[in-house]
Amino acid sequence: MRKSGLSRRKFVATAAAGAAAATSGFVPKKVFAQKKVAVKFNLSWLPEGANVYSYAAKQYWTKAGLDVTIEKGTGSIAAAQGIAQGQYEFGIPAAPNCIQQAMKGLPLINLGCANYDTTMGVIVLPESPIKEAKDLKGKKVGSTYTSGEYAFLPTFLKNAGAGGMSDIQSIALDGKVREVALLEKQVDAITCYIASALPKIVAGGVQPRTFLFSRFGLPFYAHSLTTTTAYLAKEKGVCEAMAAGLCEGIKFALMKPDETIELLFKEVPELRLASTAKEQLQIGMGVWAANYVAKESMEQGVGYADPAAYVKMTDLIAATAPNDKKPDPATLYTNEFVGKLKLTEAEWKAVKSANAKYVLG
Repeated sequence: MRKSGLSRRKFVATAAAGAAAATSGFVPKKVFAQKKVAVKFNLSWLPEGANVYSYAAKQYWTKAGLDVTIEKGTGSIAAAQGIAQGQYEFGIPAAPNCIQQAMKGLPLINLGCANYDTTMGVIVLPESPIKEAKDLKGKKVGSTYTSGEYAFLPTFLKNAGAGGMSDIQSIALDGKVREVALLEKQVDAITCYIASALPKIVAGGVQPRTFLFSRFGLPFYAHSLTTTTAYLAKEKGVCEAMAAGLCEGIKFALMKPDETIELLFKEVPELRLASTAKEQLQIGMGVWAANYVAKESMEQGVGYADPAAYVKMTDLIAATAPNDKKPDPATLYTNEFVGKLKLTEAEWKAVKSANAKYVLG
């Protein structure tokens, strides 16, 4: 030991630290020498229940020697482009948007899945005569045309038996008034990312009916830890630590939702000013957690991405953009750093039970 420069005392201390970390499930990677590595992480949207695990992950990133600055975003497309342009080292844009941008030549790669359903879909009021998705035929459907789900509305309508775009009255709505338009019955239904829209509607005292695109042949993963292929090649250790920390954050959020919300409030104290903030966060987290009880995470571990899902997503997206170059799905993601952290059967049962009321239809 002395010949190698490691004293017995240091050896024992190091071994003890390693054993403690192993017991917690997270082994910090030494990705720095004398100072922490500073990276910027983009949420792709505002701080909310659907991405709150990012704040739970920060404690694990810090242990791994990463000084992570979490920044809000303005959408998954902007986040993906910002990562590709070097504005951020990492982010969690939705997987479909990463695939779309990869088809346009951006060198993006997903390092782990943080949300197994984008919750693209349709919302109607509880008293609506639209009982099934096929009942949308002939109805006024409000959409923000620049929102990610709108490109897949024609396929959803076809798969749901509601005809096509010519069989509905498509109404253009600004994203800021979309939910209000539904509540005021200016439209019969709205398309949206349900996980983001639902908390605002439920907080207003309305329990709407929902129809997920994923139930009609459009299965899309949502938030995925993303970087560039160049950054992955250059900073593999940082990428591994980011993925491991995010997985730990996901588990923490699943098991300790109230503590996770408090971590968010500590990081973004202005959120406390809204009287319904906690309720909206709980709803958003509930929808996210209900969706995270998925075959991939339960059988393969937190963050794992199903190769078949990427093939399906890539095929569906390529069909909407025939002029773009279709990439090899295997180049769009890696499971190298995920799947190592697993919840027990009892833990999954507890998560499923606690969030049963948030399961979307």
